[in-house]
Amino acid sequence: MENAVFFHYKTKETFLHKTPPWLKIILILLLSCTAFHLPARACLFLYPATIIFSLIFLKFRISEIYSDQKPVFAYIILLYAATVILNLSKHLASLHFPLSQWDELFSGAARIFIPDLTYLPLLSHLALAVEITSVFFRTTSYSQFKEGFSTIESFITRKEKTDFSDTLALTLSFIPRISTFWTRLSLAYSARGGKDSLYKALTLFPKLFHLSMREGYEKSLAIQNRN
Repeated sequence: MENAVFFHYKTKETFLHKTPPWLKIILILLLSCTAFHLPARACLFLYPATIIFSLIFLKFRISEIYSDQKPVFAYIILLYAATVILNLSKHLASLHFPLSQWDELFSGAARIFIPDLTYLPLLSHLALAVEITSVFFRTTSYSQFKEGFSTIESFITRKEKTDFSDTLALTLSFIPRISTFWTRLSLAYSARGGKDSLYKALTLFPKLFHLSMREGYEKSLAIQNRN
């Protein structure tokens, strides 16, 4: 259950898990940026290829891939809703009031719900970039990210102390942690008979904020004690 959380590290013994952390950080940046500059057709081919690669060679589960792709699905729904609203406003603007016949109101109404395919290239780039990032996040632990950032910073600055790298690694570790907190809160809310609604978000977001702030405070104390 825990590994299905958004961008959560998955303990395995694959070749990518054993790759040097500093190299994986560089590959994340290079491959993610490349995904936004490829042709849309290439992205539509590489996206399922990356998923198949994750399933076969990295031993990911479908639930883990789905969890990491949720932001993309949410963005698709948001764009589709915006398209429907825009088409509806255009349709109403083309009508002449008062209506001579009610059929005029519903004529061409089916076109309102047709998705706007002009967003497809953007979505293909985003989905591939998220999937590439997911591959590296699920094969790199917090300590490895910290080691990799420290290696890169030390190479650039020629200094042993790497305050910036420590802060950056700590920030990245918050991404799966916040997702973990939200999953636990949602399960507890559902177990008490709560339903998915706006009231759920308004109820749980303050608790999520509190847990996140406490997590940050405790981590800052741990860093101070280590120093």
